[in-house]
Amino acid sequence: MFPLLALLALASAPQASSKPPPVACPQIGRPALDLIVKNERGQELFRGSNLDAWDNRWLKISANGNLFTVTVNRRWYQPQTVRNIKVKYDQCGPAKATRVVVRLRPLPGAPVIREFRIQHVNSDNLMVVGYWPYFQRYTTFLDAPGSVSREVIWTSSRPDVATIDAGGMLRSVCTREVGRTTITATLKASPEHTSSTVFGRGGGGMVCKRGAVDR
Repeated sequence: MFPLLALLALASAPQASSKPPPVACPQIGRPALDLIVKNERGQELFRGSNLDAWDNRWLKISANGNLFTVTVNRRWYQPQTVRNIKVKYDQCGPAKATRVVVRLRPLPGAPVIREFRIQHVNSDNLMVVGYWPYFQRYTTFLDAPGSVSREVIWTSSRPDVATIDAGGMLRSVCTREVGRTTITATLKASPEHTSSTVFGRGGGGMVCKRGAVDR
C-alpha cells in the first residue's frame, strides 16, 4: 500500500491536458498554388503564387475544399482548364504551394507576334535614380515562334540624360539637371512592334559625385 502522503501527492498532481499545444505558424498566408503558364514553345508567359495579385481578366481560380480549378483564357490562345488540383493542408493552411503548369496553344488565325515588351524594371514602368554612374541592362520579352528573330534596336529619346547601346545597356550621363528619357525597344523583324519605358535622373549638387546618393 502507498503511504498516505504519496497518495495525497498523486491526487494533487496536475492532470495532463488532452488538448494539443497551440501551433506556431511560421508563415501567414502561404500560397496554395504555384502557377506557370507556357506557350506552345514552352516559353514561360506567366508565373505566380500570390492569388490576390493575379490578373483576373484572363485567369480564374476557384476552390472546393482542398480541390482547385484553374482556367486560363489568355488573348490569342485557346482557353485551358485544369480541374481537381489537390492542395495539401496542415494546421497553418496550405502545407506548400502545389505546382500547376498550364500549356497553351494559339488560336487559329492568331498573329505570329502575340506580345512584345520591355521586361518591367519596376511596377510603374519608371526608373528614377539620383547618383552617378548608373548602369542598367534592359531586356525584352517576345511571345512568338522561334523562327522570329529576337534582335532589338534600342534608342534613348534624350542621350544627354542616358544612353543605351545595341545590347540594351543603359548608362546614365553625369549632369546636375533633372531629366527623363524614354527608352524604346523596336523589334527589328517587325518595326511596328515597339515598347517603351522611362528613365529619370535626379538633380542636386551631389548628383555627379561617384556613388553619392542625391536625397
